[in-house]
Amino acid sequence: SQSQRCLEAEPPTKAAPLCVCNVPAQNVLSLITTGFLGFLTSWPRFCLENTDPRTRGRGIQLLSQVLLQCYSLLKEKEVLHLVLFYESRLQDHHLVIPSVLQGLRALSMCEVLSPGLAVSVLKAIFQEVHVQSLMQLDRHTVYSIITNFMNTREEELKGLGADFTFGFIQVMDGEKDPRNLLVAFQIVRDLIAKDYALGPFVEELFEVTSCYFPVDFTPPPNDPHGIQREDLILSLRAILASTPQFAEFLLPLLIEKLDSELQSAKLDSLQTLTACCAIYGQKELQEFLPSLWSSLRREAAAGASLRTYHRITRSVLPLLLEQYTKHTQSSQRRTILEMLLGFLELQQKWEHVEEAPVCSVVFSALTDPSVQLQLVGIKALTVLGSLSPGFAVLNHLFTLFPPGSEAAMEAAGSLAPTYPKVFSGRMVPRLEEELQSEREESFDSQRSFRQRCLQALAAVSTHTSIVRETVPVLLQHLQKVQKGNGSAAGNMVSACQSLHRVALQCQQDVEGCWYFHQTVVPCLLAMAVQAAMQGKCRTLPGRTLLEEEVLAAMIPVISAATTHLSPELAAQSVSHVVPLFLDGEVSFLPQNSFPCSFQPFGAQRRLVALLMAFVCSLPRNVAIPQQEWLLRELLALSCSCNCPFTATTAAKCFAGLVNKHPAGQQLDEILQLAVNRMEPGLAEGPHRMQALTLLLWVTKALVLRYHPLSSCLTDRLLGLLSDMELGPAAADGFSLLMAESPDVLHKGCHADVRIMFRQRFFTDNVPKLVQGFHGAGPDVKANYLKALSHVLNHLPKPVLVTELPTLLSLLLEALSCSDRVVQLSTLSCLHPLLLEAPQIMSLHVDTLVTKFLNLTSSPTMAVRIAALRCAHALTNLPTTVLLPYKGRVIRALAKPLDDKKRLVRKEAVAARGEWFLLGSPGR
Repeated sequence: SQSQRCLEAEPPTKAAPLCVCNVPAQNVLSLITTGFLGFLTSWPRFCLENTDPRTRGRGIQLLSQVLLQCYSLLKEKEVLHLVLFYESRLQDHHLVIPSVLQGLRALSMCEVLSPGLAVSVLKAIFQEVHVQSLMQLDRHTVYSIITNFMNTREEELKGLGADFTFGFIQVMDGEKDPRNLLVAFQIVRDLIAKDYALGPFVEELFEVTSCYFPVDFTPPPNDPHGIQREDLILSLRAILASTPQFAEFLLPLLIEKLDSELQSAKLDSLQTLTACCAIYGQKELQEFLPSLWSSLRREAAAGASLRTYHRITRSVLPLLLEQYTKHTQSSQRRTILEMLLGFLELQQKWEHVEEAPVCSVVFSALTDPSVQLQLVGIKALTVLGSLSPGFAVLNHLFTLFPPGSEAAMEAAGSLAPTYPKVFSGRMVPRLEEELQSEREESFDSQRSFRQRCLQALAAVSTHTSIVRETVPVLLQHLQKVQKGNGSAAGNMVSACQSLHRVALQCQQDVEGCWYFHQTVVPCLLAMAVQAAMQGKCRTLPGRTLLEEEVLAAMIPVISAATTHLSPELAAQSVSHVVPLFLDGEVSFLPQNSFPCSFQPFGAQRRLVALLMAFVCSLPRNVAIPQQEWLLRELLALSCSCNCPFTATTAAKCFAGLVNKHPAGQQLDEILQLAVNRMEPGLAEGPHRMQALTLLLWVTKALVLRYHPLSSCLTDRLLGLLSDMELGPAAADGFSLLMAESPDVLHKGCHADVRIMFRQRFFTDNVPKLVQGFHGAGPDVKANYLKALSHVLNHLPKPVLVTELPTLLSLLLEALSCSDRVVQLSTLSCLHPLLLEAPQIMSLHVDTLVTKFLNLTSSPTMAVRIAALRCAHALTNLPTTVLLPYKGRVIRALAKPLDDKKRLVRKEAVAARGEWFLLGSPGR
């Protein structure tokens, strides 16, 4: 045929094999004069249907090159067939996709494109192509297709509503190349300027663009593209200042950057704020004006004179002090103290203050029952103490220690960085003495007193020099408790909680963070290893440290001590900790003379929880030695250990490492190994629950990073919902997949978490859950409802509202389920919907009233409370719809007024009162 001869215009040789570059596209143009459809029918099938993806790719590449040169000659019917052909090829091998995208770019420029085809193409791209896994040029092609359609098919794209915005967000999420960013930024500007529907995705659109603010880009030398940092800055600024809908997200970001140390960030923030003020109105700015004013005032030079200031202060301060004493209500005192605080902040500038008249007022606020007044008192005391001299304030403060109020501790923590020597020399020794003293009090009183001492030691550890004094005291107390007996577990947990607070306060200081890490982490590991080697005798006092409660309290200490390490220091630490768990190498531990060898994946495997806390908190760019061996050990332990705590922590540790593992063959092999271990365990045997736990955590690790295998593992979980034994646990596992995990797989520990993973999980799996529910037997239907309610309960509420019409019938059916978890989760979903979508909910008012009233008699208190809140929220529906039910509801709500639980009675009073007022004039 003509096309066959064209492809073979230059016969392939060993030196020049058959490829598109050997066949100029101009050679094919002569074939098109008789019509492109005829040309396509004669196109060599061996190119387009060949089993080799490279051959198919070359054929499609040549076709796309031809289209790029002659798209204007095509007829409408030809374009239609070509679009359908190219859309089908988006599901082809990844080697073919770049050529397919080039062809679609050519077709996107056709003037004879039939209505609806632009929408069809974009839907196919959004659904089939993971754009950020493509090369830069291919990603640029996708942006070009979107741009072309936005320029020529605006009304069609707007017909997609917020789905178009959501699809583009997925395309742009993770983009790093400045050439592509300029195009993507222009698309976002057009989305806003041309009034495309953003729907519930305003925050997501803001997040996917604001993550580049402030722009940090230095063009490489001799850059042929000529993109400058200023180009990106101006383009991004045009987005951020383009709509008042961004105000609630942007203004806090600008305030944060205004307070940063980087001058470029401050300048960019000020210029962006100036641009925003021209667009935003008073409504958007009002909430943030105090914080903005505070930040701007710090940047601007003050123009008042010292004499004028003193004249005002002498007149106003005595009046404020007098009014504070005169009024006794906490709310009034708080207002007065806030005004006093404003003057104290101004006094910081002049470094002059008369402390005595103010101290008594501030300290009375710290001991007031009102938490709000205490918070203002903390701020005032912090400002007072920062003035010179501030020793009178410290003397007053020291009399309160060990304090009975959290407010006094917060105030001490705020002042400690200003007077580190005073706190190290006076406060810490006093607290240490109190901690070690034996008081003639009841056991509970003594324990409470020591707990306050521990909290106070942590509260004042806000300066590195103080941390060096408090950490040894806390560790010494922990070691003393370990050797004791009685309620050692509770005392150990208290000590660990204080260490955790110190770790969090050290994170922003490099020196303090490293001191804490290299002092505390080896000590905790040594204590744990010592306890684990004391044999199987559970009565030994030291074994208390191995209790789940204590290990769970140690995990956040080690994690917080690790997350903020620099890559260099983290690498230094990991070179000691990982060999400890793989080789039993204990030489780096203090007091390392142990009675036997350490077997972390054998007799002492319970300590894998501490390994998890460490390795899962490391920055992603820190290499873990012998990682493949470590992963294999964790995998084996998670599948075979009879201890649920150990098996679960091993599974979490495995998942945390897999989430951060670079993509590639090594990861694929590890995941295949995990699947091979899980499948037999899920099928039968004594470790089915351990296999399910591992499946849940590995699935979560992959869902968070959009890994392709996540869909297969999720389908496996969906299949387990029909399992009589594992079904309920699998259903509860959907809560684990959607919720924030406290110790692993969250952004704070450097996990790979995509910003819209919940929405994507919802889109991919809720239809399968609904289908599974309808096809399930009566014994397992509750599992599908429970899984669905967990997914919906963690979904952003604006997204949930948009999906409400299709899911409401299932939610109503879930209220009839006997499972209390399903009932509570479903009520939690329905409550915001009653407030935000009253018109849709009013269509089902009869069912809602009946089911809510039935659940107010539930044996579970939490369900009764949630049902009463929903009954209260029903009054948000149109009055005309509710009036026929008013008498019935009021009668039914009389019963919970006598409930034995106070919180239930409180909700019943509020709900019944609103129903009484229903239909009243002026309501």
